[in-house]
Amino acid sequence: MTITQETVEHVAKLARLELTPDEVQRYTQDLGKILTLVEQLNEVDLSQIEVGMETNVPTNFREDKQIREFSHNELLANAPAEEDGFFRVPKILGDNSN
Repeated sequence: MTITQETVEHVAKLARLELTPDEVQRYTQDLGKILTLVEQLNEVDLSQIEVGMETNVPTNFREDKQIREFSHNELLANAPAEEDGFFRVPKILGDNSN
């Protein structure tokens, strides 16, 4: 699979990233190299590898207990913006008429 600049620009748009032309070119090259390495992994002969899981290892769980309870005001103190007692965040979904 080949990564094109159009693919990088499309993914950047989906992720709402603003990339400079230099970044688009660099990421196109970098992602192309990564895909080449992944394709090389597909060529590795795994026929002699036994697939299985070790089932005799116990799973260690920690006790689930509350350490500290935060008040509503303490939590809202971390909000970049607050409206009617809720976090106010930028709209991320919009119409796709572009």
